[in-house]
Amino acid sequence: MGYVASILRLQRIFICAKKQSILFSKNYILIFFIVFKMRTISPKIIFIVILCLLLWGCKKNVSNELIVFDVNGNFPVKTLDIEDVADIEYLTLDIHDDFLFRYYNSMTDHYILCDGINEIIFFDRSTGKVASKVSRYGQGPGEYTAYTRYAYDEKKDELFIFDTYEIKVYGRDGTFKRKLPFMDFIFFAYGVFDYDEENLLCYGFPYRHFVADDDGGRMKDTTFMLVSKQDGAKDVIPTPFEERISIVLRQGGVGGFAKVSPAIRNGYDFLLTDYSSDTVYRFTPDRQLLPVLVREPSIQKMETKIFLHSWLETSRFLFFSTQKIDFDWNTEKWPPEKGYLMEKNSEKFFQTNISMRDYKGYELILGPAAIYKTSGWQSGIIVWNVIELQKANKENKLSGKLKEVTERLTNDDEYVFMILKFK
Repeated sequence: MGYVASILRLQRIFICAKKQSILFSKNYILIFFIVFKMRTISPKIIFIVILCLLLWGCKKNVSNELIVFDVNGNFPVKTLDIEDVADIEYLTLDIHDDFLFRYYNSMTDHYILCDGINEIIFFDRSTGKVASKVSRYGQGPGEYTAYTRYAYDEKKDELFIFDTYEIKVYGRDGTFKRKLPFMDFIFFAYGVFDYDEENLLCYGFPYRHFVADDDGGRMKDTTFMLVSKQDGAKDVIPTPFEERISIVLRQGGVGGFAKVSPAIRNGYDFLLTDYSSDTVYRFTPDRQLLPVLVREPSIQKMETKIFLHSWLETSRFLFFSTQKIDFDWNTEKWPPEKGYLMEKNSEKFFQTNISMRDYKGYELILGPAAIYKTSGWQSGIIVWNVIELQKANKENKLSGKLKEVTERLTNDDEYVFMILKFK
């Protein structure tokens, strides 16, 4: 191979590797270390070593290639234990009479955030004890009148609460820091994420879209945006689609939301899913929007819609899930989700049957919902209802650590948190 051809080949490999922010950064450091240590060795040998490293990086990360998935496809079944792909720990929260616990919201590196009645409670992730809470509900200075969603920047200790028309910023101890302008109309922020040091990532739509079919044309093509943590400035992230398919279900004046995972951390990137589009995009730190997953058939052509979520990535697999949007208003139940995986080495798809060694007969659907509200892409959380676990224990379905945790539960306990560390 001539030097010109070699350089062109190397350039193509660099382009491939550049898309892999984590893997490339590690190889990049390793390459400079090798070059530094091998200064006296033949340049030809150094070139071959660098070439092998880059080739390895490009082949290793399948999730940066464009994947096509048939939501109606029939795939062979692969059986796994959840313990095959994740280390598990269980945690109960120290819930007491000082607040009214409602539900889990999100998990950061050191805290689990839960909603109370008009307040946000921080639990220590390692002990389950209450660390602090933000209770500033009201109409006075530095108070919030309502909130739809919030995000916590643990490094800066800043909690961003999306109030009706603005964003209120608090410390974890409830100290009011500042407020940011947001919208001049009611905007429902369905999901808010701590994107980077300067911005939040927001997924949502005008509130009128929740109560009426017409959104008035305002932000019709907008679901994702970056919001400045300093001044509230907005930068729209365009995800093109043909016609808006609502995640809001309505019947007889009653509305509810389909279960979706619009933004998922994946390494240093986010995977963005606009459910009106057939394409899932990778949004990189330098704000590139790269297509990585395409669904078939088009959701625009389906009479009964099937939502495809992005993926949860482990060292060996990409885990997907789908949900048929066919809510039974009489029973108030959804059709069961379906779980799938793709082997990263073979790039073959399988339907999943994921069981637990500690819970006989229980099948897990593993997908991006498990990491949707966590600060790291390799940590997940599944919330168990205490009544369900106690019933399963009486039926002798539990064993191991889960049985031990269940038998220690008290009347004050409502949930058991299964924290996953993916391998």
